[in-house]
Amino acid sequence: MDTVKKSILLGHMPGGRLINDMKIAIVNGPNMNLIGMRETQFYGTVTWKQIEDRLRELAAELQIDVLFFQSNHEGEIIDFIQQHLHNLDGVVLNPAGYSKTGYSILDALTSIGIPYIEVHMSNIFERGGWHAESIFFENAIGHVIGLKANVYELGLRGISQYVQEKQT
Repeated sequence: MDTVKKSILLGHMPGGRLINDMKIAIVNGPNMNLIGMRETQFYGTVTWKQIEDRLRELAAELQIDVLFFQSNHEGEIIDFIQQHLHNLDGVVLNPAGYSKTGYSILDALTSIGIPYIEVHMSNIFERGGWHAESIFFENAIGHVIGLKANVYELGLRGISQYVQEKQT
C-alpha cells in the first residue's frame, strides 16, 4: 500500500495533518478591535471578546481549529496570511476599511487559492458610498452582511461546510 493511502487510513492527510484537522482564520481589518464601542448603531454593543468566545464555542462544536487576527495595518494582514498559508483551510474575512483598497490582501488570498467568506457587521449596501464597494466580493465563496455580530458565526459555519464538501 502506498504511503499516501496508508496515511489516510490512519486518519492523516499527506503532510501529517489529521483528516478532521480543519483550520480556519478569522481575519479583521482596521478598527474592528473597537467593536462594542464604535458606531453601535451599525455594529451593536457586543465586544470583540464576546464574539471571539462565541466563535471558540462554535469551533469546538464543529471540531475545527480557529485562529483570530486583527490589524489596522494591511501589511500585517498579508504577513499573517502568508505565515499560515500552508495550514489554513479557509478564512472568514472582514476587510473593514480595506474593502475598497486592500488589493494586496486580496492577492495574498487568491494567489494561493485560500477560500474565504467575506463578512460585514453592518449592511454595507444600506450605508452606501464607499462602504458599499468591495474588491473582495467577486472572489469570495460567500457573503454575510448586515447581521452585526452574527456574521462571524454564520461565516464560520459557511466556510467549514464549504471546506468539508471540497474534501469529500
